Amino acid sequence: SHLDPMHGEFRGFGGKCLPKDIAALTHLAERKDVKYDLLDAIVNDNANLREKPTKPPQILITGAAGLIGTSAKTEFEKRGWLVRTLDKIENDLDGRPIDFVGDIVEYENLNQALIGVDGVLHLAAVSRVIDAELNKEECTRVNVDGTRRLLEAASDAMCRWFIFGSSREVYGEPTTLPVSEENGVAPINHYGHAKVLGEKMVKTHCEINGMVHSILRFSNVYGHSADHQTHLVNAFILKALKAESLEIHGGGQIFDFTHIDDTTGAIFSAAKLLHEKHEHIPPIHVLPGEAVAIEDLAAMILQITSSDSEIIFTPGRDYDVEKFHGDPSRMNEVLGYECSIGIKTGLEKCVKLHSERILLEGANKE
Repeated sequence: SHLDPMHGEFRGFGGKCLPKDIAALTHLAERKDVKYDLLDAIVNDNANLREKPTKPPQILITGAAGLIGTSAKTEFEKRGWLVRTLDKIENDLDGRPIDFVGDIVEYENLNQALIGVDGVLHLAAVSRVIDAELNKEECTRVNVDGTRRLLEAASDAMCRWFIFGSSREVYGEPTTLPVSEENGVAPINHYGHAKVLGEKMVKTHCEINGMVHSILRFSNVYGHSADHQTHLVNAFILKALKAESLEIHGGGQIFDFTHIDDTTGAIFSAAKLLHEKHEHIPPIHVLPGEAVAIEDLAAMILQITSSDSEIIFTPGRDYDVEKFHGDPSRMNEVLGYECSIGIKTGLEKCVKLHSERILLEGANKE
Protein backbone atom coordinates (compact mmCIF):
# COMPACT_ATOMS: atom_id res chain seq x y z
CA SER A 1 0.00 0.00 0.00
CA HIS A 2 2.99 2.34 0.53
CA LEU A 3 3.70 2.18 -3.20
CA ASP A 4 0.14 2.81 -4.36
CA PRO A 5 -1.57 5.55 -2.29
CA MET A 6 -4.05 8.06 -3.67
CA HIS A 7 -3.34 11.81 -3.84
CA GLY A 8 -6.55 13.51 -4.92
CA GLU A 9 -7.13 12.13 -8.40
CA PHE A 10 -3.54 10.89 -8.80
CA ARG A 11 -1.77 7.70 -7.67
CA GLY A 12 1.80 7.02 -6.58
CA PHE A 13 3.81 7.64 -3.43
CA GLY A 14 4.83 11.13 -2.46
CA GLY A 15 5.96 12.75 0.77
CA LYS A 16 9.59 12.89 1.85
CA CYS A 17 10.67 9.70 3.67
CA LEU A 18 10.06 6.93 1.13
CA PRO A 19 11.36 8.83 -1.92
CA LYS A 20 14.41 9.96 0.11
CA ASP A 21 15.15 6.42 1.32
CA ILE A 22 14.86 4.95 -2.17
CA ALA A 23 17.15 7.66 -3.57
CA ALA A 24 19.71 6.88 -0.82
CA LEU A 25 19.55 3.15 -1.52
CA THR A 26 19.94 3.75 -5.23
CA HIS A 27 22.99 5.96 -4.62
CA LEU A 28 24.52 3.35 -2.29
CA ALA A 29 23.96 0.63 -4.88
CA GLU A 30 25.73 2.71 -7.51
CA ARG A 31 28.70 3.27 -5.20
CA LYS A 32 28.95 -0.48 -4.57
CA ASP A 33 28.62 -1.14 -8.30
CA VAL A 34 25.44 -3.10 -7.69
CA LYS A 35 22.74 -3.13 -10.36
CA TYR A 36 19.49 -2.36 -8.51
CA ASP A 37 16.93 -2.66 -11.32
CA LEU A 38 13.98 -3.08 -8.96
CA LEU A 39 14.49 0.31 -7.33
CA ASP A 40 14.90 2.00 -10.71
CA ALA A 41 11.69 0.39 -11.92
CA ILE A 42 9.80 1.53 -8.80
CA VAL A 43 10.97 5.12 -9.18
CA ASN A 44 10.19 5.24 -12.91
CA ASP A 45 6.76 3.63 -12.52
CA ASN A 46 5.90 6.01 -9.68
CA ALA A 47 6.86 9.04 -11.77
CA ASN A 48 4.45 7.89 -14.48
CA LEU A 49 1.66 7.25 -11.97
CA ARG A 50 2.04 10.69 -10.44
CA GLU A 51 1.45 12.32 -13.85
CA LYS A 52 -1.63 10.33 -14.87
CA PRO A 53 -4.99 11.14 -13.27
CA THR A 54 -6.99 8.12 -12.17
CA LYS A 55 -10.26 9.74 -13.24
CA PRO A 56 -11.23 12.54 -15.61
CA PRO A 57 -11.99 15.97 -14.11
CA GLN A 58 -15.61 16.70 -13.27
CA ILE A 59 -17.32 20.05 -13.84
CA LEU A 60 -20.71 21.47 -12.90
CA ILE A 61 -22.19 23.84 -15.50
CA THR A 62 -24.94 26.16 -14.27
CA GLY A 63 -27.20 27.81 -16.81
CA ALA A 64 -26.55 24.68 -18.85
CA ALA A 65 -29.71 24.93 -20.93
CA GLY A 66 -28.58 28.16 -22.60
CA LEU A 67 -26.44 28.76 -25.66
CA ILE A 68 -23.03 28.70 -24.00
CA GLY A 69 -24.00 26.03 -21.46
CA THR A 70 -25.30 23.65 -24.14
CA SER A 71 -22.16 23.98 -26.24
CA ALA A 72 -19.84 23.87 -23.22
CA LYS A 73 -21.28 20.48 -22.22
CA THR A 74 -20.53 19.18 -25.72
CA GLU A 75 -16.99 20.58 -25.66
CA PHE A 76 -16.06 19.22 -22.23
CA GLU A 77 -17.50 15.77 -22.90
CA LYS A 78 -15.68 15.66 -26.23
CA ARG A 79 -12.46 16.25 -24.25
CA GLY A 80 -13.21 13.37 -21.90
CA TRP A 81 -14.41 15.38 -18.87
CA LEU A 82 -17.35 14.39 -16.69
CA VAL A 83 -20.12 16.99 -16.86
CA ARG A 84 -23.02 17.75 -14.55
CA THR A 85 -25.63 20.30 -15.57
CA LEU A 86 -27.96 22.60 -13.61
CA ASP A 87 -30.70 24.84 -14.95
CA LYS A 88 -34.31 25.72 -14.23
CA ILE A 89 -35.20 24.45 -17.72
CA GLU A 90 -35.46 20.67 -18.16
CA ASN A 91 -33.60 20.30 -21.48
CA ASP A 92 -30.71 22.11 -23.18
CA LEU A 93 -30.79 23.53 -26.70
CA ASP A 94 -29.79 20.15 -28.14
CA GLY A 95 -32.65 18.41 -26.34
CA ARG A 96 -30.49 16.69 -23.70
CA PRO A 97 -31.97 16.45 -20.19
CA ILE A 98 -30.54 18.67 -17.46
CA ASP A 99 -29.18 16.67 -14.51
CA PHE A 100 -30.33 19.03 -11.74
CA VAL A 101 -33.43 21.12 -12.48
CA GLY A 102 -34.04 24.12 -10.27
CA ASP A 103 -33.57 27.83 -9.62
CA ILE A 104 -29.97 28.72 -8.71
CA VAL A 105 -31.15 30.77 -5.71
CA GLU A 106 -33.73 28.34 -4.34
CA TYR A 107 -32.65 24.85 -5.49
CA GLU A 108 -32.55 22.58 -2.44
CA ASN A 109 -30.17 19.98 -3.89
CA LEU A 110 -27.39 22.39 -4.83
CA ASN A 111 -24.95 20.73 -2.41
CA GLN A 112 -25.73 17.33 -3.93
CA ALA A 113 -25.02 18.69 -7.42
CA LEU A 114 -21.53 19.70 -6.26
CA ILE A 115 -20.45 16.41 -4.65
CA GLY A 116 -17.21 15.25 -6.23
CA VAL A 117 -17.02 18.23 -8.58
CA ASP A 118 -13.57 19.67 -9.30
CA GLY A 119 -14.72 23.00 -10.71
CA VAL A 120 -17.72 25.11 -11.65
CA LEU A 121 -18.62 26.95 -14.84
CA HIS A 122 -21.19 29.49 -13.67
CA LEU A 123 -23.42 30.71 -16.49
CA ALA A 124 -26.84 30.84 -14.77
CA ALA A 125 -28.14 34.38 -15.15
CA VAL A 126 -30.75 36.73 -16.49
CA SER A 127 -28.74 36.94 -19.68
CA ARG A 128 -30.38 39.65 -21.82
CA VAL A 129 -29.81 43.35 -21.21
CA ILE A 130 -33.42 44.25 -22.00
CA ASP A 131 -34.77 41.63 -19.56
CA ALA A 132 -32.50 42.98 -16.82
CA GLU A 133 -33.73 46.53 -17.44
CA LEU A 134 -37.38 45.48 -17.42
CA ASN A 135 -37.02 43.49 -14.18
CA LYS A 136 -34.03 44.74 -12.22
CA GLU A 137 -35.09 42.99 -9.04
CA GLU A 138 -35.10 39.58 -10.73
CA CYS A 139 -31.75 40.29 -12.37
CA THR A 140 -30.22 41.10 -8.98
CA ARG A 141 -31.80 38.04 -7.38
CA VAL A 142 -30.44 35.62 -9.98
CA ASN A 143 -27.19 37.25 -11.09
CA VAL A 144 -26.00 38.50 -7.70
CA ASP A 145 -27.74 36.42 -5.02
CA GLY A 146 -27.46 33.27 -7.13
CA THR A 147 -23.73 33.78 -7.62
CA ARG A 148 -23.22 34.35 -3.89
CA ARG A 149 -25.09 31.16 -2.99
CA LEU A 150 -23.21 29.09 -5.55
CA LEU A 151 -19.83 30.37 -4.36
CA GLU A 152 -20.62 29.41 -0.77
CA ALA A 153 -21.83 25.96 -1.80
CA ALA A 154 -18.80 25.39 -4.06
CA SER A 155 -16.31 26.20 -1.32
CA ASP A 156 -18.25 24.03 1.17
CA ALA A 157 -18.01 21.18 -1.35
CA MET A 158 -14.22 21.70 -1.61
CA CYS A 159 -14.32 22.61 -5.31
CA ARG A 160 -10.86 23.56 -6.55
CA TRP A 161 -11.74 26.22 -9.13
CA PHE A 162 -14.53 28.49 -10.37
CA ILE A 163 -15.16 30.10 -13.78
CA PHE A 164 -17.55 33.07 -13.86
CA GLY A 165 -19.31 33.90 -17.11
CA SER A 166 -19.24 37.68 -17.36
CA SER A 167 -19.85 40.09 -20.24
CA ARG A 168 -18.47 42.95 -22.30
CA GLU A 169 -21.30 44.98 -20.74
CA VAL A 170 -19.06 45.59 -17.69
CA TYR A 171 -17.02 48.05 -19.78
CA GLY A 172 -20.00 50.25 -20.57
CA GLU A 173 -19.37 52.75 -23.37
CA PRO A 174 -15.57 52.69 -23.91
CA THR A 175 -13.79 55.93 -24.77
CA THR A 176 -11.05 54.19 -26.76
CA LEU A 177 -11.02 51.12 -29.02
CA PRO A 178 -9.92 48.38 -28.98
CA VAL A 179 -10.58 47.81 -25.28
CA SER A 180 -8.10 45.95 -23.09
CA GLU A 181 -8.97 44.28 -19.79
CA GLU A 182 -6.91 46.96 -18.03
CA ASN A 183 -9.27 49.72 -19.17
CA GLY A 184 -11.45 49.15 -16.10
CA VAL A 185 -15.21 48.73 -15.78
CA ALA A 186 -17.93 51.38 -16.09
CA PRO A 187 -21.30 49.71 -16.84
CA ILE A 188 -24.22 51.80 -18.10
CA ASN A 189 -27.05 49.29 -17.55
CA HIS A 190 -28.33 47.09 -14.73
CA TYR A 191 -27.09 43.87 -16.35
CA GLY A 192 -23.56 45.27 -16.51
CA HIS A 193 -23.70 46.46 -12.89
CA ALA A 194 -24.84 42.98 -11.76
CA LYS A 195 -21.95 41.37 -13.64
CA VAL A 196 -19.45 43.73 -12.01
CA LEU A 197 -20.81 42.78 -8.57
CA GLY A 198 -20.55 39.12 -9.54
CA GLU A 199 -16.93 39.53 -10.62
CA LYS A 200 -16.00 41.18 -7.33
CA MET A 201 -17.74 38.46 -5.31
CA VAL A 202 -16.01 35.70 -7.22
CA LYS A 203 -12.55 37.24 -6.80
CA THR A 204 -12.97 37.93 -3.08
CA HIS A 205 -14.64 34.64 -2.15
CA CYS A 206 -12.24 32.46 -4.12
CA GLU A 207 -9.14 34.16 -2.74
CA ILE A 208 -10.40 33.82 0.85
CA ASN A 209 -11.55 30.21 0.46
CA GLY A 210 -8.72 28.67 -1.55
CA MET A 211 -10.48 28.28 -4.91
CA VAL A 212 -8.68 29.57 -7.97
CA HIS A 213 -10.85 31.48 -10.41
CA SER A 214 -11.25 32.84 -13.91
CA ILE A 215 -13.53 35.67 -15.05
CA LEU A 216 -14.41 35.37 -18.75
CA ARG A 217 -16.18 38.31 -20.42
CA PHE A 218 -18.20 37.17 -23.43
CA SER A 219 -19.10 39.34 -26.42
CA ASN A 220 -22.17 38.84 -28.64
CA VAL A 221 -22.01 35.05 -28.74
CA TYR A 222 -23.96 33.43 -31.58
CA GLY A 223 -24.14 30.17 -33.50
CA HIS A 224 -27.10 27.96 -32.45
CA SER A 225 -30.46 28.04 -34.21
CA ALA A 226 -32.38 27.12 -31.02
CA ASP A 227 -31.01 30.08 -29.06
CA HIS A 228 -33.17 33.15 -28.29
CA GLN A 229 -34.81 34.17 -31.54
CA THR A 230 -34.50 37.83 -30.52
CA HIS A 231 -30.70 37.76 -30.16
CA LEU A 232 -29.29 40.00 -32.86
CA VAL A 233 -27.71 37.47 -35.23
CA ASN A 234 -30.61 35.02 -34.94
CA ALA A 235 -33.16 37.81 -35.37
CA PHE A 236 -31.48 39.15 -38.52
CA ILE A 237 -31.11 35.69 -40.07
CA LEU A 238 -34.72 34.68 -39.41
CA LYS A 239 -36.04 37.96 -40.77
CA ALA A 240 -33.88 37.61 -43.89
CA LEU A 241 -34.99 34.01 -44.50
CA LYS A 242 -38.64 35.07 -44.15
CA ALA A 243 -38.16 38.16 -46.37
CA GLU A 244 -39.09 40.45 -43.48
CA SER A 245 -37.46 43.78 -42.63
CA LEU A 246 -34.28 43.78 -40.51
CA GLU A 247 -34.66 46.30 -37.68
CA ILE A 248 -31.68 48.28 -36.37
CA HIS A 249 -32.10 50.29 -33.17
CA GLY A 250 -30.31 53.59 -33.70
CA GLY A 251 -27.52 52.57 -36.08
CA GLY A 252 -23.77 53.05 -36.11
CA GLN A 253 -23.09 50.34 -33.50
CA ILE A 254 -19.83 48.37 -33.66
CA PHE A 255 -19.26 45.06 -31.86
CA ASP A 256 -17.17 41.90 -31.66
CA PHE A 257 -19.31 38.90 -32.58
CA THR A 258 -17.97 35.60 -31.22
CA HIS A 259 -18.96 32.22 -32.62
CA ILE A 260 -20.04 29.71 -29.99
CA ASP A 261 -17.32 27.22 -30.97
CA ASP A 262 -14.65 29.83 -30.25
CA THR A 263 -16.35 30.76 -26.98
CA THR A 264 -16.41 27.19 -25.68
CA GLY A 265 -12.87 26.59 -26.91
CA ALA A 266 -11.64 29.47 -24.76
CA ILE A 267 -13.72 28.27 -21.79
CA PHE A 268 -12.17 24.81 -21.98
CA SER A 269 -8.67 26.32 -22.19
CA ALA A 270 -9.36 28.31 -19.00
CA ALA A 271 -10.75 25.28 -17.16
CA LYS A 272 -7.80 23.10 -18.17
CA LEU A 273 -5.34 25.78 -17.03
CA LEU A 274 -7.08 26.22 -13.67
CA HIS A 275 -7.25 22.47 -13.13
CA GLU A 276 -3.63 21.77 -13.98
CA LYS A 277 -1.86 24.85 -12.59
CA HIS A 278 -4.21 25.79 -9.72
CA GLU A 279 -3.43 29.49 -10.15
CA HIS A 280 -5.79 32.47 -10.54
CA ILE A 281 -6.30 33.76 -14.09
CA PRO A 282 -6.77 37.52 -14.62
CA PRO A 283 -10.05 38.72 -16.21
CA ILE A 284 -10.16 37.92 -19.93
CA HIS A 285 -12.60 38.96 -22.62
CA VAL A 286 -13.34 36.18 -25.09
CA LEU A 287 -13.64 37.58 -28.61
CA PRO A 288 -12.00 37.51 -32.05
CA GLY A 289 -10.89 41.15 -32.09
CA GLU A 290 -12.81 41.74 -35.34
CA ALA A 291 -14.90 44.93 -35.19
CA VAL A 292 -18.12 44.62 -37.17
CA ALA A 293 -20.54 47.49 -37.84
CA ILE A 294 -24.17 46.48 -37.35
CA GLU A 295 -25.07 47.71 -40.83
CA ASP A 296 -22.31 45.49 -42.29
CA LEU A 297 -23.62 42.55 -40.28
CA ALA A 298 -27.09 43.03 -41.74
CA ALA A 299 -25.68 43.39 -45.27
CA MET A 300 -23.62 40.18 -44.94
CA ILE A 301 -26.67 38.25 -43.78
CA LEU A 302 -28.75 39.56 -46.69
CA GLN A 303 -26.01 38.50 -49.08
CA ILE A 304 -25.57 35.02 -47.58
CA THR A 305 -29.33 34.36 -47.54
CA SER A 306 -29.88 35.99 -50.97
CA SER A 307 -32.66 37.97 -49.30
CA ASP A 308 -34.41 41.09 -50.60
CA SER A 309 -35.38 42.18 -47.08
CA GLU A 310 -35.16 45.86 -46.27
CA ILE A 311 -33.08 47.34 -43.45
CA ILE A 312 -35.07 49.79 -41.34
CA PHE A 313 -33.89 52.02 -38.51
CA THR A 314 -35.77 52.68 -35.27
CA PRO A 315 -34.85 54.89 -32.27
CA GLY A 316 -32.01 53.62 -30.10
CA ARG A 317 -32.33 52.59 -26.44
CA ASP A 318 -30.50 54.52 -23.73
CA TYR A 319 -29.33 51.39 -21.91
CA ASP A 320 -27.64 49.81 -24.95
CA VAL A 321 -23.87 50.08 -25.44
CA GLU A 322 -23.21 51.54 -28.88
CA LYS A 323 -19.60 50.53 -29.54
CA PHE A 324 -17.38 47.77 -28.22
CA HIS A 325 -14.35 46.22 -29.83
CA GLY A 326 -11.89 44.29 -27.68
CA ASP A 327 -8.22 43.36 -27.87
CA PRO A 328 -7.85 39.53 -27.69
CA SER A 329 -4.14 39.62 -26.74
CA ARG A 330 -4.61 38.47 -23.14
CA MET A 331 -6.76 35.53 -24.25
CA ASN A 332 -4.13 34.60 -26.82
CA GLU A 333 -1.24 34.86 -24.38
CA VAL A 334 -2.68 33.59 -21.08
CA LEU A 335 -5.00 30.87 -22.38
CA GLY A 336 -2.97 30.07 -25.47
CA TYR A 337 -6.22 30.30 -27.42
CA GLU A 338 -7.08 32.23 -30.57
CA CYS A 339 -10.51 32.53 -32.18
CA SER A 340 -10.54 30.85 -35.59
CA ILE A 341 -14.04 31.51 -36.95
CA GLY A 342 -14.38 34.84 -38.73
CA ILE A 343 -17.69 36.66 -38.93
CA LYS A 344 -18.51 35.64 -42.53
CA THR A 345 -17.76 31.96 -41.90
CA GLY A 346 -19.67 32.05 -38.63
CA LEU A 347 -22.72 33.62 -40.27
CA GLU A 348 -22.66 31.04 -43.08
CA LYS A 349 -22.66 28.26 -40.48
CA CYS A 350 -25.53 29.90 -38.62
CA VAL A 351 -27.63 30.49 -41.73
CA LYS A 352 -27.21 26.82 -42.66
CA LEU A 353 -28.44 25.74 -39.23
CA HIS A 354 -31.46 28.03 -39.38
CA SER A 355 -32.36 26.93 -42.91
CA GLU A 356 -32.20 23.26 -41.87
CA ARG A 357 -34.31 23.97 -38.79
CA ILE A 358 -36.99 25.78 -40.81
CA LEU A 359 -37.15 22.89 -43.30
CA LEU A 360 -37.43 20.36 -40.47
CA GLU A 361 -40.19 22.32 -38.72
CA GLY A 362 -42.07 22.56 -42.02
CA ALA A 363 -41.77 18.82 -42.60
CA ASN A 364 -43.00 18.07 -39.09
CA LYS A 365 -46.09 20.25 -39.61
CA GLU A 366 -46.97 18.27 -42.71
